Amino acid sequence: MEGSLILANGEKFTGQWQGKPKDHIGELIYFTGMARFQEFITDPANKGKIVIATFPGVLNSNLDHSKFESDQIQIGGLITQQDASMPIDVKGINVLDLFFEQNIPVLTGMDTRALIKRVKKEGEMPAIISSKHAVNRLSAHMEDIYADSGTEHITLNGNKHIVIINFGYKKSLIQSLCQSGHKVTAVSGRIDISSVHSLKPDGIIFSGGPGNPLEWQKFFPDYKKLAMKYPTMGLGLGHQILALAFGANIEKMPAGHRNFKEAVIHTGSQKVFMSNQNHGYTVNEKDLKQHGFLVTFKNIHDGTVEGLVHEQYLVVTYQFHPEQIHNPLNELIFDHFFKTVNESKGASVYA
Repeated sequence: MEGSLILANGEKFTGQWQGKPKDHIGELIYFTGMARFQEFITDPANKGKIVIATFPGVLNSNLDHSKFESDQIQIGGLITQQDASMPIDVKGINVLDLFFEQNIPVLTGMDTRALIKRVKKEGEMPAIISSKHAVNRLSAHMEDIYADSGTEHITLNGNKHIVIINFGYKKSLIQSLCQSGHKVTAVSGRIDISSVHSLKPDGIIFSGGPGNPLEWQKFFPDYKKLAMKYPTMGLGLGHQILALAFGANIEKMPAGHRNFKEAVIHTGSQKVFMSNQNHGYTVNEKDLKQHGFLVTFKNIHDGTVEGLVHEQYLVVTYQFHPEQIHNPLNELIFDHFFKTVNESKGASVYA
């Protein structure tokens, strides 16, 4: 049967509906990757988003649960040019079967080129994916995408205790921390600061996650207090939240950085790295110095801020994320942070 994608600007696109009838409202974004589709659709930063896949063979992606960034699909809907009536050649789990099992709508046979032109021109916007060709539904509320998890003791033994402020952490972050031999505990972003102190952390990581960082504004004073007391690292959304907590500003990007090979340059060494990014907001570089920050990484393509270090406190932040594979950027991020954690009782260490 047919289904529709209705944009906030009123435009309507029709394709072949795959799955049970339902409606879903979410932010419309696009993914340009030709691979690593499974990591992208299970990334908590994509919770509720409607994703346009630019690669026409995306339904032929092989799926491996060990590569998932969370236990389930996080996106709210998928738009693809691929014709689902054609044979889909995959090993193991069929992508469409996984979407069917989790009741995530898919529209196939879509004009993805036209859709991406709209997003690039008008910016990422709300949209509704509907099996009923519904109109005038964008006034409805989007699903709550903000994490409210409790305390989770992930690894009980280790040399140092790392506490994650959890806005929607990725499994690859946990994997990296566990491999480093650290004790790891995750707590909700809706923190009780005294409870965090009682955990006696040696270091704190503000994780990535979905949505607008200003949604966490009432907690900024507590976030700042924690970052002033403990060696702290922010990743993705956590990078934006920490910048805001110290007084910096953010901007909504017309079309975010959403791929696994985004080029960034380290301002100190002038070395270029390929990074894993998935975000629609960026930290405004203006007045960062006034708030104590120096820029450590910039985006090669548009010059946006990709990394910060605080001049007074042991705080480093990165717009990009560690990956499940070892690479020089992973080593740079974690080697610096773990060195800071280990030496925080003595001299300060900066990137």
